[in-house]
Amino acid sequence: MRIVVSPYHLTTREAPALAALQLAEQVVTMMPTPRGGTSRRHVEAAVGAAPRYLDFMESWRWSAPLWEAGVIAPTHQGLDAADDVRSAFERIAGDERYAGLRPLMKPHVFQDEREYLQAVASDVLKGGPDPAITVPVAAGLDRFAARHRLAVARATPTSISQKVEAKLGERVAAFAVPMLCQASAERILMAREELEGSLESLREAMAEASPGRCAGLDKAARGYAAEFQSKQAELLEAMDPDEPRVVVATVAVSLVLLPAGAVLESSLAAVDALAMGARRRVSRATRAVETPAVREARKGALPAVWDVDESPVMSVVVRVIGKS
Repeated sequence: MRIVVSPYHLTTREAPALAALQLAEQVVTMMPTPRGGTSRRHVEAAVGAAPRYLDFMESWRWSAPLWEAGVIAPTHQGLDAADDVRSAFERIAGDERYAGLRPLMKPHVFQDEREYLQAVASDVLKGGPDPAITVPVAAGLDRFAARHRLAVARATPTSISQKVEAKLGERVAAFAVPMLCQASAERILMAREELEGSLESLREAMAEASPGRCAGLDKAARGYAAEFQSKQAELLEAMDPDEPRVVVATVAVSLVLLPAGAVLESSLAAVDALAMGARRRVSRATRAVETPAVREARKGALPAVWDVDESPVMSVVVRVIGKS
């Protein structure tokens, strides 16, 4: 099972990122890169043009061992999410349903490479919340995941838009397991190796889950939890005096099927709730998302003519219950 993780979560090392780094066979994230490529010459030119880009790259230094081990990748099947992020921005610009979001957008960000790298790097480092960046990025990551049949890691809803988005979803399954919710990259790699057997079973059960078909997930979660507890002392054993304190938590994981356009619809509802756009009812947003194609996809069947912008996405919603 491969899980898409937001660069925001990876930078702040939030629960969705840490959980995905343990649960997923591989994590795919969006790495803002120069259009010319990632050669040393192109990266140096990008740093010179967008100084915050270097700070952004430095913020990911902690995760270097995970990149080297192939646990984190910037692409899937040779493709990255950058085009999907730009497609999400273009959809806002061209689809009248999302006209209420346009005053928040910054078209120049997606037209100029320097502006793009500087704006994305700055916003990720701040943890948001510039909607001109966060909305296209989140919508683009969903689109990328839908296109490649990947899941997307999400945090427990806290903002208005996240709470609206949660109401649009259909919970497929849920389980709770112990995990490392604060740890170095090296310790995460160790945990993945030590728990490989039970993790593989859990990944398979998660990948196979769909509405009405969750057999085996509870059993796999119990097996993983039992193995984690039996090896917890070893997993917490001191490795490096400079390593951050290791924190274990029970994490509630929900698999939620979100309809197409959930990010854009929930963002629009948030704008309306703050009286920044035309007033709409949340129920209307729900109806706009619930197209016939999506309803068929919810039943487990894809539309006859597949359209990535009408395809639902499976989300892995992570909530930390307790820490120790």
